[in-house]
Amino acid sequence: MRVMHFSKRRIAVAGMTLALAGCSTDVQDPSVVQAETIDPIADARVFSLSAQQNFYVAYTAHINNTGIFSTELWTGAVRNETNDIARHVIVDTNVDLSGSFWSPLQVVIGTNDQVVSVLKDTPTFNTDIAVARASLWSGLAAELLAETFCQGVLHVGPALTTAQMLDSAIVRLQQAITVSTAITSTEANALATANLVAPTFTAVTVHVDDPQARARLSNGVFVTSSGTTQIVAGLYRALADPRVPWVDAGINAQDGRNRLYRQTKFPSFTAPIRIASGLEARYIAAEAQLKINGSTAPALALIAERRLAGNQPAFTGTTTAQVLAELMDQRARDFWLEAKHLGDILRNPTAAALVPPAGTPYYKAEYGNFLPLACLPVPFAEKANNPNF
Repeated sequence: MRVMHFSKRRIAVAGMTLALAGCSTDVQDPSVVQAETIDPIADARVFSLSAQQNFYVAYTAHINNTGIFSTELWTGAVRNETNDIARHVIVDTNVDLSGSFWSPLQVVIGTNDQVVSVLKDTPTFNTDIAVARASLWSGLAAELLAETFCQGVLHVGPALTTAQMLDSAIVRLQQAITVSTAITSTEANALATANLVAPTFTAVTVHVDDPQARARLSNGVFVTSSGTTQIVAGLYRALADPRVPWVDAGINAQDGRNRLYRQTKFPSFTAPIRIASGLEARYIAAEAQLKINGSTAPALALIAERRLAGNQPAFTGTTTAQVLAELMDQRARDFWLEAKHLGDILRNPTAAALVPPAGTPYYKAEYGNFLPLACLPVPFAEKANNPNF
């Protein structure tokens, strides 16, 4: 079974980012690069940090875009393309599929894989932090792509199934972290790996506030929410949960009809965004045990703790299905706006939390109703321009 592929990559990220925590992002001359002075091997650290920044940019964009698609957010935009995605009306010619969802992750994979390729034949390859760093971000981007699209592509290659894309992510993450056991496709190994992560561990993005480069260096979720096109979704506002903080902006959104409610989870240009954590590892372990043998005790203990964090009364469900649904509900609250919700829904469609059912009226009535939520098709631009697809 492959239902835990997504989770296992998060655990690999958790372990690898521990090794990367002490890396500096300083460069001596950030504004000018003299081509004749570039040595791909000697400058590998600089290139790997640049490729790492590509991940940070793509990750915040993915949070914004999948937030709209998975209905963590409403769109206040007037563009038909954005509203189609928000309503789950998906065609492969929608320009946002390529420009907003697909291309940023492909840039991450391409640039980080290139760093690894340049260093492949060096004597220090197996101990080079640049190799570890680049493999980490490439692997995580491949996972995000697999968790979002029905098929994937790597380096203008042939179409790959979700399973093949996830296996490609495993290869990259295995290269990024030395572990005693290989990451496999079973819930039991996901459980064992999850138990290795310290409960207090957190890996986050790093952002700075440079007014001339906020689109690349700052927290992109804060940047977008500071405008008038991103609205906290009604289902999330109704939770009254401190894990889902928002504020009434006092005005309407760009569409002129929906009130503008801004997220405050990331309150500044420099606010870090969680990528992996001990808390998620506990969710992974609890979900794995439910699916291995129906054991509800770990999930119930975590649910009780997280409901307390959300100021909720005690959970009263008893069946495995009820426990899984509640676990996904708590996970949706804890990891709101962290690019996890879409993968959770697609992995556990019968336990999907905080997503409008198909047929529910869209929040802009003239567009009609929500359609079913499903994986995204490969963009037409990729299929038309990739000779190997």
